[in-house]
Amino acid sequence: MRKIVVSFLGRDCPGVLHSVADLLCGLDCNIEEITQTILQTEFAMILIATLPDGLEMAELDKRLAAGLEKYDMSYTLREFGEDACAVPRTTQPFVVTLNGQDRRGIIAGISGVLARFGVNIENLKAVPREDAAGMVVIGFEIALPDAVDLPVFRRTLKEEAARLGMDATLQHRDIFEAMHRVQPL
Repeated sequence: MRKIVVSFLGRDCPGVLHSVADLLCGLDCNIEEITQTILQTEFAMILIATLPDGLEMAELDKRLAAGLEKYDMSYTLREFGEDACAVPRTTQPFVVTLNGQDRRGIIAGISGVLARFGVNIENLKAVPREDAAGMVVIGFEIALPDAVDLPVFRRTLKEEAARLGMDATLQHRDIFEAMHRVQPL
């Protein structure tokens, strides 16, 4: 079976995800991985699915266009390519958290440090702090290659964050999750 990757972007409204999932299910496609989010009023989703034998990309494209016609939604459809980028296989999961005054260049500066060290960003979220106007919290979930010198990486990251006026922490994901786990009442 072939795999596809499809990304969607458009105005959020109830039923968008259901329409896509139902359409794919009706074509005997299986959604293997999916992530979806809403930023303010915008819907964004990306998924990887398997296509059944005999379903051509052109037919799927036609069906998606028809199925999404009632939504203000665009999509991109392509064949899934494994190992498209040579990411080191032996990595450790870490979380980089930034906290400070929102300003232009934060994401560019920190992602530049990560790129120089060969670190892959697996998830990124930036949200304004509700308790302080103009402040932002940014979280990068990263795959840190085992070959990276951790003290040098940490120092470089903190220096760039300070240059940007941000406080930065770097924690192994297991420690981060243990510290932020919500306990039942």
